[in-house]
Amino acid sequence: MRIAKYFVLFFLLSFLLLPSSAMAKSIFEHQSTTVPENQTVNDVVIVGGDATILGTVNSSVIVVNGDAHIQSSAHIKGFVLIIGGKLQQDPGAEIADDVINFSFDNATQNSFLIGGGLVVGLWVIQLAGSLIMLLIPILMTLFGKKRMVLFIDKYKAVSTGRMIYTGFFSGLLLVAACLFLLLTVIGIPLILVLGLLVLVSFVFGITILSHLVGERFQGAFEKGDWMKAAIGAFILMASVNIPFVGGLTLLVIGLFSLGITTTWVVEKAKKRKQS
Repeated sequence: MRIAKYFVLFFLLSFLLLPSSAMAKSIFEHQSTTVPENQTVNDVVIVGGDATILGTVNSSVIVVNGDAHIQSSAHIKGFVLIIGGKLQQDPGAEIADDVINFSFDNATQNSFLIGGGLVVGLWVIQLAGSLIMLLIPILMTLFGKKRMVLFIDKYKAVSTGRMIYTGFFSGLLLVAACLFLLLTVIGIPLILVLGLLVLVSFVFGITILSHLVGERFQGAFEKGDWMKAAIGAFILMASVNIPFVGGLTLLVIGLFSLGITTTWVVEKAKKRKQS
């Protein structure tokens, strides 16, 4: 047993006393560190200090909130990453992989601020749009009361495919009209009026479509009209927020809404002619 203990102790001491040139290691420091010319290490990670590399690094050099000086005798077989500092590379220094430097100067900070602002802004717009899609059918059902319910019941029996088909051709006519109005002097105000009409048609279209979707769930007929609208609106809202599927869902809602509006306008025109 004593022989085994002495053997283990001797092995550990010899392992610790090996010179750095014979045993590669990794360096993790929170202060400025130098890798001498004759030293070989696996990785160098410095946080809050500067790194000076004269020797060989088998993998990567990472410096956070500090500068890196890669001298001419250095051999780095991986990448160099500097975050919040500067890189100085002397002629003759060898870096086998990429060099990435985030200096966080004024230009970089402004870029991050602008990019972050755009991301947050788009997220806020998406959140607001989702809430509006959820609230419109519920509010239209609650405040419209019997008139809205009668309007919904009237157009629920019409084929959804027919409404989308009608809305597609109505959309083509709207686009053609907008392109023509752009060439005239008074065209822009009229385009704004057409945009407002499209928005109104979207409100009625998504309300009817929410009822159609909500009634397909078991037990929905036993609930109030506003609950049907809420269930359908929630499903439509969730579909719109799915990547790739969301754009297609919005297109279907828009075409359906234009189809409903076109059908309603045509019916009103026929009634006036008959009267």
